[in-house]
Amino acid sequence: IDCHSLHSADLSKPKMLAKSEPQLCITCHSEMKVDFTRPFRHRVMEGAIKCSDCHNPHGGFDQKQLRASNGTDVACLKCHIDKQGPFVFEHAPLKTEGCTICHIPHGANNPKMLRRDRVFQLCIECHSNVGTVGGPNTPSFHNLNSARYQNCTTCHVKIHGSNTQRFFFR
Repeated sequence: IDCHSLHSADLSKPKMLAKSEPQLCITCHSEMKVDFTRPFRHRVMEGAIKCSDCHNPHGGFDQKQLRASNGTDVACLKCHIDKQGPFVFEHAPLKTEGCTICHIPHGANNPKMLRRDRVFQLCIECHSNVGTVGGPNTPSFHNLNSARYQNCTTCHVKIHGSNTQRFFFR
């Protein structure tokens, strides 16, 4: 009864909700309101999408009560279909860790809701010249002190996966 108003006179509200989404959800999940005010975010507060588009409000067995039943990325890939494989050349972190290894799903201060403000900082978390951390080392000609190599996605444009290039050039 905290969420639904069984005897509401306002029948215009879907599913007899006591408030409209997301106002109803942030009643309990107030920490999310901050994420949706960040410069780069999903447009939940504006009404472009609803919390229930991705989350099951009545619970579930998946992490964060996601609607999808087979992995956290299915909720993301419902809208971001261009990032969905299978690809001939997969970017391993996407397959093993999912979208949230690079992106903050609700909102961030960084473009594309990335976890780091500079792309190369995100990339070197796995691709480091200090031994293999999780991916191949960056080639020796990639001098990360040079601005030329600090935006990895200038060359590696298909970073989510490629059907033609193992280095994600196209």
